[in-house]
Amino acid sequence: MKPEKDKRSARPSQRIKMHIMGSAGDVSGSLFYFEYSSPQGKTTRFLLECGLHQEHEEINRQKRLPKGVEAKDINFVIISHAHIDHSGWLPALVKDGFKGAVYTHPATKDLLDFLLLDSGRLQENAADRVNRFIARRQKKAEANGKKKRRIPLSVPLYTAEDVPLCFPLFKQINYNQLYTLADGIKMRFTEAGHILGAAVVTITIGEGEDACTICFTGNVGRATPPMLRPLAAVKNADYVISESTYGNKLHKERDRLKTLAEYINNAYARAKVKDRATGCGVIVIPAFAVDRVPTVLHDVQTLSNRGLIPNMAVYLDSRMAIAGAAVYRKYPALFNDEVRQQLENGVDPFAPPRYLECTKPEQTNALYENQNEPIIIVGSSGMAAGGKILRHLEKRLVQKNSTVIFVGYQGTGALGFDLVNNKPKHVRVHGKVLPVRATIEYMSDYSGHADYEEIIAWMSKFENKPRKTFLVHGDGGALEEFKGHIEKALGWSVVVPQRRQCFEL
Repeated sequence: MKPEKDKRSARPSQRIKMHIMGSAGDVSGSLFYFEYSSPQGKTTRFLLECGLHQEHEEINRQKRLPKGVEAKDINFVIISHAHIDHSGWLPALVKDGFKGAVYTHPATKDLLDFLLLDSGRLQENAADRVNRFIARRQKKAEANGKKKRRIPLSVPLYTAEDVPLCFPLFKQINYNQLYTLADGIKMRFTEAGHILGAAVVTITIGEGEDACTICFTGNVGRATPPMLRPLAAVKNADYVISESTYGNKLHKERDRLKTLAEYINNAYARAKVKDRATGCGVIVIPAFAVDRVPTVLHDVQTLSNRGLIPNMAVYLDSRMAIAGAAVYRKYPALFNDEVRQQLENGVDPFAPPRYLECTKPEQTNALYENQNEPIIIVGSSGMAAGGKILRHLEKRLVQKNSTVIFVGYQGTGALGFDLVNNKPKHVRVHGKVLPVRATIEYMSDYSGHADYEEIIAWMSKFENKPRKTFLVHGDGGALEEFKGHIEKALGWSVVVPQRRQCFEL
């Protein structure tokens, strides 16, 4: 596809091409390829984001770079934050020959130390499941006397053993530091308020009158995040690349703590009514391991300390969430004043009064047993798409005195989406069809994404209109509606690009 040239930015002395290689028309697989040809004739190639596609996984195995470009040709990679749909393709890129620097925030690097390893294990497990299925089919065919047909085995995109090759490549960049990445290319991170270490990325390419500035939102958080410092203003950019996850939605305006207290108190009233066969009810809170878990734990701590909910035992049963909370404790300066002061005073802001992190199998196994008092179990994944939380749901969904509180975005096709939106009477968990007797609650208050009004409020602080704004990370409805909202509110020129579309800036 030929580049679409912006006539207003035509500069014969240099060329900047931007290829939209991921997160176009959907919310996953963030990947943007840039090629800068300087006036001196030098070409620099880099990636902004390096994410796995988590909705259509077959895309990850396709040629994801532009035609003629190989992994070894990339000079460096910039990663805005640690979520796998923005970072998880990096081990595959390194495996294919990339040897350049990877620029990200120190907190993001710490989170990726375990998130990428987990992603590698998931790749291995997925391949193993496919291969076991193939083996069963072949064995069945042989038993039926059918001619044996060789089916190629599945190979992981990468494994946990491949991941450590990425770690020496990381270069850590703090917020508000102007950093030279290559001749004619500078970058600055500013706070995104999304998860710990998440950054809005502003890149300046070229010098003097030829300078072109691109601002990429990454994922931006709420106007007033529950714990982190808020999204920082950006004053100028020639081009903006904006996420659009909530491009057609507005968050409910309500008191988050008051709502959580109401849900927990109602759940406690149900849970304390002991069932003769299954004991007391359990409050299960599926939450994303990074950010949502620490936020939920902090809120439960706050409500308990204020006497607004009963002083229940709280169990964190997620290896990744435990590792994530440990990283969060390392960075007091990145939090709002309340959380920062707790950390600086030696108070753990993520530990309710009766709190246990399940680090041993016997601790987890004890939670599957009948309970003598109402308890809270927090675990991942937030959409109930995998992890140990599924075992807890398998046990508790069938109990009338139990409650499940979902606290974040629910993707189409996930068990959480089905429970929240479709209110099914039966669901399938681990191959078993289970009746849904538990109460299902949902709080969008914990979303880590700004809604369209909040993003437009941030955009309105630009001193000049960008030449173009590109909308990514949204489904079709969100993208088109967000385009209309921006054009109406700000009068900006907005484009909804397609995957593999190329623009000359």
